[in-house]
Amino acid sequence: MSNISTPNTGVLGRLRSETQSEHTAIEQTLDLMRDHLSIGEYRSILERFFGFYRPVELQFTRVTVSAEVEALLLLRPREPLLRADLIALGLPTPDTLPMCLELPPLSTAAQCLGCLYVMEGATLGGQVLSRHLERTLCVTPESGARFFTGDGPRTGEMWKAFRVAFTGFDTQETQDEVVASAIASFRALRAWCAAGSVT
Repeated sequence: MSNISTPNTGVLGRLRSETQSEHTAIEQTLDLMRDHLSIGEYRSILERFFGFYRPVELQFTRVTVSAEVEALLLLRPREPLLRADLIALGLPTPDTLPMCLELPPLSTAAQCLGCLYVMEGATLGGQVLSRHLERTLCVTPESGARFFTGDGPRTGEMWKAFRVAFTGFDTQETQDEVVASAIASFRALRAWCAAGSVT
C-alpha cells in the first residue's frame, strides 16, 4: 500500500483509497450483514466494540491537541451508545468486559484523527446496518441499536462537519501520519474483534 500522494490528492482521498482493503477486511471479519446473525453474536460484537472504543476515547482525553481538534475528539463519544445498547441487551455491567490493550499509537493530533476516521466511519456505515438489524433481529435504537443508528438523520451533516477538521492536515508529513494511524486503527480493531470470535 503506497503512501505517496499526488499534488491533488488530499488526506481524505488518501484515507479512502489507502484504507479500502482494511475496511473490507474488517467487514468480512464482523459479517454483520448476514441474515443468520443471532442476537447473541450481535451482542458479542458490541462487547468487543465497547472494549475498543472505551480505552481509545479515554486516550483521546489525554492527548494535548488544539482546541479545534479537542472539540472534535470529545464531540460525539460513542462509548455511551455502546453502553446503552449492551444494557438494553441484558448486560447490566459493561464495565466488567475485557478492554483492548493493543491500541494503535495515539499520542498526536494526526494519530487521533486517523483513528477517529475509522470510528466515525463505523457510524456512517451504521445507517445501513441499523435498518438491517431492525429487519433481521428486531433491534431498534431503544432496544440495542443506538450505536449503529448513531446521529440518525443528522449523520450525513455531522460527517461533513467532521471532514472539515482534516483541512489542517494536508501537508505530506501530516497526511502520512493520519493515514498510517487509520490503517493501524483498522488493524487493531479487526485483531481485537477476531480474538473475541465474534463471528
